[in-house]
Amino acid sequence: MTVPKEPKKWKMAIIIWIAIVPLIFTIMPFFKPRLLALGLSAILTDLFLTTVLVILMVYIAQPLLMKLFGNWLNK
Repeated sequence: MTVPKEPKKWKMAIIIWIAIVPLIFTIMPFFKPRLLALGLSAILTDLFLTTVLVILMVYIAQPLLMKLFGNWLNK
């Protein structure tokens, strides 16, 4: 039985960047003003949105991109 080869770190960095940048540029500008308008402090707003971004990144964006770029990652 062969052990699957791990992707190179620089390739994983590119995948993470591709996943996180669109999330940051869409979620933060849309939700931050709304949460601040509700009276949530800036620190709590940032902590909440960062948590949401990490969850979206780990469970949705990164697995999707890993499948999409799987052949390239394993070269």
